[in-house]
Amino acid sequence: IIQKAFVLKKILFIVLVSTFTGSINGLMAQGLQVGIKGSIASTWLVNKHVTDAPANEQNYVPSFGDSYGLSAAIFFTKKLGVEMDFLIATHTQKYTNNDEFYESETYLRKLDFPVLLKLKSATGAYFEIGIQYSTFTSAEYKISFDSLQLGPYDIRDKTSKYSFDGMVGIGIDIPIAAGFTLTSALRFTASLIDIKGVDAYGQDLSDDIVLIVGYDGEYEETRSLAAGFLIGLPYSIGRISGD
Repeated sequence: IIQKAFVLKKILFIVLVSTFTGSINGLMAQGLQVGIKGSIASTWLVNKHVTDAPANEQNYVPSFGDSYGLSAAIFFTKKLGVEMDFLIATHTQKYTNNDEFYESETYLRKLDFPVLLKLKSATGAYFEIGIQYSTFTSAEYKISFDSLQLGPYDIRDKTSKYSFDGMVGIGIDIPIAAGFTLTSALRFTASLIDIKGVDAYGQDLSDDIVLIVGYDGEYEETRSLAAGFLIGLPYSIGRISGD
């Protein structure tokens, strides 16, 4: 009985090792991508109180942010893969009024960690969808009147410390040489949770007094939006590079 148990354990061990090795070999046979990516994006911080405010008081001004960092992807087939990026990013929102009496800005620095399912065609075009976790490393607000500027002020205590965003993108991978690929894409993100923050005057949109005096006591969530152009230079290993 002991001998049979030993034999069974040995067979089981061989089967497990073989299965694990085969899975790894199968995965590696398809391919990996590692590289660098960066983007410039139109960024927004949307709150209904600001949106509904009279134009002579608060207006959104087109604002921009950027991101750059590292990217890694595992492709299970030539058409299906999962990508994770590590990006250092900024997200801004500027405000003014009709008379442009003032201009103010909320400026966020953050670390982005998107995880995306990638569906690629034979031509190199791809669609990606997933979720992004962001942690805000700093939040500042400033306001200027002609040549007078006040701030920047630290408003991190008035904003969320993190965000979860939905993300979709479309792009194309263009092979260059020796496993390198030029990637260009459009990515769109929207926060799935309230990230809080301030209005055009730097007032805390979570403060009860501010809400009672200026906004009829009603609280409204703040959402971040971004639409950006991304460019990258990944290096491919395995069948996705044509091996």
